[in-house]
Amino acid sequence: MVQSLDRAMDILSILEKENSASVTEIAAKLEVNKSTASRLLETLKQHEMVRVDPATKRYLLGFRILHLGEGVKRNINVISIARPFMAKLYDELNESVHLCAFSPDSVYVVDQVQSNKAYNLSASVGMPEPIHCSSVGKCILAYLTPTNVDRLLKDYVFTPYTPKTITDANELKKQLVKIREQGYAVDNEEIALGVRCIAAPVYNYRGNVKYSLGISGTTSNIRPSTIDRYVRALQDACAQISQALGYRQ
Repeated sequence: MVQSLDRAMDILSILEKENSASVTEIAAKLEVNKSTASRLLETLKQHEMVRVDPATKRYLLGFRILHLGEGVKRNINVISIARPFMAKLYDELNESVHLCAFSPDSVYVVDQVQSNKAYNLSASVGMPEPIHCSSVGKCILAYLTPTNVDRLLKDYVFTPYTPKTITDANELKKQLVKIREQGYAVDNEEIALGVRCIAAPVYNYRGNVKYSLGISGTTSNIRPSTIDRYVRALQDACAQISQALGYRQ
């Protein structure tokens, strides 16, 4: 029974990866004879977990998989999933940690773990972050399609919060390329002088970036000589959250 269940799960994994497969191909991958593979496929077909293409006679994932997937999505709470990793990151770095989400036109703080230091650098939950100069905003912007970036920036007002704020669309686009290449974004005193923030992307199960995780600290704490430590810890946390959300590389 357990072996049959293992093999059935292997079949679903094969079809998810290959899109479709014949009985012969599935039998070869499972290292079983065709009659065993056929029996397993027939059982899965009865439960609508697989279906047969009438033209090619190849097997594909069934529509019940889609139905079950919708049930999983309904029960995914990004905030509750991310919170333990945010708390761990805070314990490691002792800096404020914030989770941000992308809406059609902006980025909002949806959860945070505040530092207990004398200063408070975190935004409030529900507060929008400027997409052109916040690390969390630029991070999400970097993973949008060029078409969506152009749409967002078409009539965008580049508010200059400090002398270091990016106020040019072309300059921002160059920075977005760099962010994708290195896997993280930096707000280097662009919103407030003396404050440096770092953000990394959080992937959902589809491989899309709808969230970013950021840390905020003073420039005296997050220095050029120490930034690599913060980046590694942040990217590790994002990788764990992404995996918990179903993302697979």
